[in-house]
Formats: sequence, C-alpha cells, structure tokens
Amino acid sequence: MWLGLMALSLSAMMHGVDAMVVSVASPTISRELNTGLHQLLWITTGYMLGYAASLVAAGMLGDRYGHRRVFLVGIIGFVVSSVLVGLSGGIGTLIAWRIVQGICGGALVPSALAIIRLTFPPDRMKIAIGVFVGTFALSSAGGPALGGVVVEYAGWRWAFFINVIAGTVTFVLALLLIRPTPAVGARRGLDIPGVLLLAPALAAFVLGINQVATEGWTGAVPLTSFAVAVILGVLLVARERAATHPLLPPALFRPRAFIVGNLLILVAGGLLFAVWFYLSLFLQNVQNASPLRTGVDLLPIAAAGIFGAPFSGVLNQKFGARLPLAIGVALSGVSFFALSRLSIDSGYSSLWPVLVIIGLSMSFIVPVATEAVVSSAPAEQAGVASGIAETMGSLGPALGVAAVGTAMAFAVEHDLNTQAARAGLDGVTTERLHDGVEEIAQGANPGGLPDTLTAAVSRVVDQLFTDGWHTVLIGSMIAVLVLLPLVWLIATSTPEREDATSRLGGSDGDQ
Repeated sequence: MWLGLMALSLSAMMHGVDAMVVSVASPTISRELNTGLHQLLWITTGYMLGYAASLVAAGMLGDRYGHRRVFLVGIIGFVVSSVLVGLSGGIGTLIAWRIVQGICGGALVPSALAIIRLTFPPDRMKIAIGVFVGTFALSSAGGPALGGVVVEYAGWRWAFFINVIAGTVTFVLALLLIRPTPAVGARRGLDIPGVLLLAPALAAFVLGINQVATEGWTGAVPLTSFAVAVILGVLLVARERAATHPLLPPALFRPRAFIVGNLLILVAGGLLFAVWFYLSLFLQNVQNASPLRTGVDLLPIAAAGIFGAPFSGVLNQKFGARLPLAIGVALSGVSFFALSRLSIDSGYSSLWPVLVIIGLSMSFIVPVATEAVVSSAPAEQAGVASGIAETMGSLGPALGVAAVGTAMAFAVEHDLNTQAARAGLDGVTTERLHDGVEEIAQGANPGGLPDTLTAAVSRVVDQLFTDGWHTVLIGSMIAVLVLLPLVWLIATSTPEREDATSRLGGSDGDQ
C-alpha cells in the first residue's frame, strides 16, 4: 500500500516538474525556434487547456472503468507526448503536442487521488493524501531549479525527454505495486453530453484567463472566451439537473467540506502561486538574478514543504482538517505581510525565512483541503471529486496571476507620475512609461527610451514594481485572512467516525 503510494507520488513529481520547467526553458525555445511572445505563451496555455478540460472526465472514466487502468493509460500517453514535444521542429507542432500532453496529464492526478481514497483506510488516508499532494506542490516549487540545470547543460528538449525515465519507472512500479481498483461507479451511465459541455467550458475559461495578461480583461479573446464559458456553464447546469446519471451529481456539492475545500484550493492556492510567480519576477528583473539562481533561491519553499506536508497530514489525522487549514491560512497571511516589508535592496537573509513560511503554508493548505474534498465524496464518485479539486488547483494559479497582474498594473499606473517626478524625469519620458505599464508591472523597462536615461528609468521601474507588489501583497493578505472563518465550517471528524462513514459508502453531509 505504502509502496504503491511511492509510484503515485512519482507521477505527481513528474507532472509537477514538467509543468514548471517550461518557465525556465521558454527563453531557449524562443531563440531556437524563432518564436514571438504570443506563440511562446501558448506552450503553457496549450498544456493548461488540455489539462483543465480533461480532469473531471478522467475522474468519471476512472469511476466507471477503474482508476488504475486510467492511470496507466495516462502515464503512457504522457511519456509518448513528452517525447513528441521534445522532437518538435516547429512551434506549431510543439504546441499541439503540449495540448495532448496536458490531456494525458489530466488523467494522472484524479486517478491517483481516487486510488488513495479507495485503497487506504480512513485513519491513514489523510497522511497518504498529504504526502501525494505535498510531493506535487514541492516538485512544482523545485521544478525551476531542475529545469535550469537541464536546460543549461543538456538543452531544452531534455526538459521533456527526462519524462521518459520518470514515466517508465512510474509505470513499472504502478503495474507491480498498485492492485487493480474496483470500478465502483460502473453502474452509473456515462454522461457524454455533460463531458462535451464541461470540457470546452473549462477550456474557454482557462483560455480567457491566460489571455488577460496580453489583452486585459476587456480584450476580444478574454470576453469571447468568458461568454462561451458562461453559456456552456448554463447549459451544463440544465443538463445535470435533468440527467439520470449526471457527470456532476448535485449531492456531491452538499457537504460543507467539499465547498470550503475547493474554495481554499482556488483562492488561497491561487494567491500563493501568484505571489511565487511575481517573486520570481522580482528576483530576476529587479534584483537581476539569473533564472538558475532564482530557481535555487526559491528552493526553501520546497524544503519547508518536505517537512510540512507529512506533518499537516498527521495533524489532520489527529485533530481533523480545521487545525492544519487554519495554520496554513494564517501562515500565508504572515508570509504576504513579511514580503511586503522587503525593499529593492533586501538581501537573501531577509528573504529565505519568508520562503520557508510560504512552503509551510502551501503544505498545510493544499493537501488538507484536497483530502477534505476527496473524503467528503462517496467512493463511487471519488474520481469526479478528485477531478473537481484538481480543476480548482489548476484554475487558481491562472486566476491568481491574472488578478495580481491587473492589480499590479493599476498600482503602477496610480503611482507612476509621483515616482517619475521624484526622479526628475521629463514629461515625454513619463508618457512613455505610461505606455509601458504592462512591462513595468513585470519589473521590465519599456523599450524605446534613450540610453542616457536607462539608469534613472530602471530605478523608477524597480521602485514602481516593488511598491505595486507591496500593495498587492497587503490585499492578498486580507483576502486569505477573510477565508479563515470558513475553515470552521468543516466539521471535525475522528478516524472512527470516518471509518463508519466509509462502510456506508459515502460521507456525512455536515462535513
């Protein structure tokens, strides 16, 4: 059982590293394949579209046909598509295979969580999910460092080829160590119309969010994508109410643990990712660290999580979800406030303790909230519940980065005239800075400025980015602390009560 968890965790590590390694490989891919920024963004966007669209459908297929079977198929597809991504000779082919890779990746996490739900007894499931989700989160945090080493010494294609090694080991271990899971939802019909409505709705929503960075919230693509997502969402609700065997059973959304857990994954997890994303911009664009150095500097997040994930699972097992979730939310608020005290010239000695707090907060929120969602669902719907939780986990970062980016641009625009006047910049230069607010909100200098002004403009840009980031961090702190009272809506439970509930085939609606 615990050896099988090793195979599942290895798949989480492979998926987490792959999702983040692209951020380091992108500049090299851009140079070798001669791509523009818009095409480059689609390397990540394409993966996220395929991933988000397939999560719940993969969970449903696992419920019906067995999660081990879906997991193994997903591993094979992920490895094959990774090879084809690495062999791509053009950006169009690369993006296409990244979409396929995302679809296959979407089969891994829901299937793995459902396998844990069905094979571990209640008194051990909390720790098992903590280890699994913690591994996924930590590999994501450590991905940039590994990616920097691979890209620098082996080339960007090996950032994808390494999945062959990890995937093969995972497949063999899963085949040998994970026993076939029963198709507990085999009696339920396949809600094909539900899948055909949900998948494009999620894909449209993710597309809209990803395009906010380049077009803004009122751009043609975001508005069209959101409109399509809303229309499909309304049709999906109508379909699910009328379906005999709905893809998203209404009863699944009744437990408070299901609602609060997903909300925490979406909001708190999303803000933590957004802060991590803008922290990397701060290190590279403001403090001029290299991508490899940035990845190494951020490793305390992963190191703290290695300790925090199992410990949060133990607390969850002994005291229920409330305590570790409350600690995680409080720590995230503390980390946001601490980051808001950093200045342009702050040294690493001021930063690394905050990174430890961020790692601990992530390891307390994401695994415990995921366990609360998965365990609140009956066994025959474990796959769908896991898919929904992971959907929130993929939407959260996209929403967080888009929302923080919008807030950053607003803060930069608001303070620009004051900072420019303080630095003695003339009106023409100040107007050019206004035209480059999007670049400044990423800590980058707008182009087209005279070389004689580079030093003065760089200092203004660094200060605008840092001040804007401070404002956003305080807002993020307030947002996560507002979530704190919601934690108490999750009923405490004991292993004995959960064991009794498990034998009844479902979960208490009061959870």
